[in-house]
Parts: sequence; C-alpha cells; structure tokens
Amino acid sequence: MSAPRVSIYPADYEHVEETVERAFEEHGPPVEGRTVLVKPNILGAMAPERHVNTHPSLVRATVAALRRRRAGRILVGDNSGMRAYGSNEQAARVAGILEAAGGHYVNLGASPVAVKVKSDFAAELAFSREVIEADVLVSLPKMKTHVATLITGGIKNAYGHLVGGEKSRLHREAVGPENFARAVVDVYQVRPPDLAILDAVVAMEGQGPSGGRPREVGRLLASRSAVALDAVMAAMMGLAPRAVPMLRIAEARGLGPADLGAIEIEGPFEVVRRFKRPGVGMGLGAFAARIGTYLLVTRPRVRAGKCVRCGSCVTACPVGALTMTDAGPVIDDARCISCFCCHEMCRYNAMNLAPRMRFLQGLGR
Repeated sequence: MSAPRVSIYPADYEHVEETVERAFEEHGPPVEGRTVLVKPNILGAMAPERHVNTHPSLVRATVAALRRRRAGRILVGDNSGMRAYGSNEQAARVAGILEAAGGHYVNLGASPVAVKVKSDFAAELAFSREVIEADVLVSLPKMKTHVATLITGGIKNAYGHLVGGEKSRLHREAVGPENFARAVVDVYQVRPPDLAILDAVVAMEGQGPSGGRPREVGRLLASRSAVALDAVMAAMMGLAPRAVPMLRIAEARGLGPADLGAIEIEGPFEVVRRFKRPGVGMGLGAFAARIGTYLLVTRPRVRAGKCVRCGSCVTACPVGALTMTDAGPVIDDARCISCFCCHEMCRYNAMNLAPRMRFLQGLGR
C-alpha cells in the first residue's frame, strides 16, 4: 500500500478558490452525481475575524469546486459545540458559513440516527443521518490547539458528527486525556472523511479551540487521510505527532500513520516558529470539559405561559422526546439529547434554556 499524500499549499483567503481547485484536482474523490456533505468546523457563533471556525471563504470555494464537478447534491453543515445547542443556523450565520454555503446549509442536528459503535464508553451514539448516508464526506477542519486534546484537526472535526448532547455524554464518560482521545477516535472511525482540506491560512495557538490567539501560517493542507494530515499539522506546530494521543491511537488502529516518514509530503513543509501550545495540560483541559458538561448542559423547559400548544416542538424533536398534552408539551428526559431543536423551532419562545446555557451561547458574539 502506497504512503498517504499530504499536500501543503501556500494560500490566502482572497485567492483560496484557486488553491481549493488544485486540492480537488490532486486529492478529490469522484463526486459527479453523488451526494456530498461538506463538514466545516463551527465551534459556535463567532465571527470570521476571530478565526475560531473554518473560514467561510474555504467553504465557499469548496462548494464552487463541487458544483464544477457536477455533484448530485451538496450539503453543508455541522453540529456545533455546547454554546450553539439550539442555535445551529444562528452559529453558522454569525460564522459567515450560512451565506458561504450558497443555499446548501442543513441543520445536521435535525435528523439523528442511532449507530452502534465499538467503544468502551457507549454501545451506540446518535450521529447525523447526513454523515452516515452521504456518498462523499469532505472535512474542512481548522488548524488549532485544544486544551483537552492538544490539537484539533481532521480527527477532532469528526466529533461534530454527533448530535446535540451526545458530545457532552462522551466528555462525561471518557474521563482523562487518554480516554477522551480514545472516544474521539471511536467517533472518527465510524465515518472518516474522503477528503480533508485544512484551514491553516490563519491558525490558532495557545488556549484553543476558542480562547487562543490567531497565528498567520498562510497554508492550506489537503489529503485523503485525515490522520496523516493531522500528523503533518502537529509537526508544523512543533509537536511530535505520536505525542498527541488521538494520533497515536488512530495509528495503532490502522486508521493512518502518525510517523512523518510514512507520509508523502508535497509542498513547503516548515515548522512554525514558537507556535504556542495550550497553557494548561491536557489532563486539566479534559477535566474542565467534563465539569462543563455537568454545569452547562441542560434540558429545555416549557414556559407554560407562552406555550400555545401548536405542536411545532413535538414535530421538531428528532428523537421523539416530546408529547403534547392538554397542559402543554411534556419532555421525556431519558430520551432528550439536548439538541434544542424544540427551542430553535418554537415561534413563541416557549422553550426555555437555563440562564447558564443562554450565557454560554452569548460568549464570543
């Protein structure tokens, strides 16, 4: 088997379409007549100049490349982090990705499907149906550090394949950096991308994935192997790829190499000087993420005085956790996955989010 290729292209956001076209020419899978899901990284409702999310110009260029190749159906979407529960399209709008998707954006949280997984932390998980059923998956991760996993890239971008509170559930169950890295790889291996294009034009260093500082790198990376792409990205950050638990675990499972000697690197590979790693250890970051799931993830609650019993929340619930009664909707907490589709679809503001969740959603706007 030949070594996976990772291409490194000099790039800027103004001319990114030319670079993306080259990436598709050199790495792109066949897409004509096929359903293609484009999965950017949308952590939350933060503007492009924050450089927290995948830049909208990369999304726009990817959609254009797929149109030129006559893809049968193009979908663009993500399941954002905790601060975007119940505001999927709002997060995409603030990030500039809703507009960049050119009418192809979909709420990936609206159609979950239960998937059995090989994991020590869950027997099955709720994935977006579009992720499972797409003919082709194109991942658009962002080059960033991460306080819980050290880096975030192609492997970690697959964590957004999970719907709503499923991400938080794994945070809670997979205690410690090694366990959480295993859980992330468990999710990744259900549906690895067919093509990964990394936004490294402006990366994030330090306290990623949202609290760090933008760092201009001026590159796009592309590969059919997200594991190999992440290994090259880690090396560019000055890290030994096998020191990153996700990469070491993925390599051990045969999902891709973490050894640069086993990767064919094309283009100008350079280590970014003095790239800042997270200022807290991965153990503390994972602990903070775990505590956050307990404190910040909450179930929606009905505001009886505002509810008109129209039934839109019952229709919107993707897992059937709501039933309508004479007194109003009743939520089955055992089935609720905290996706907040009911909140998103209610025109009467009758589905309440706890003050701590509303505060979290407002961060960074």
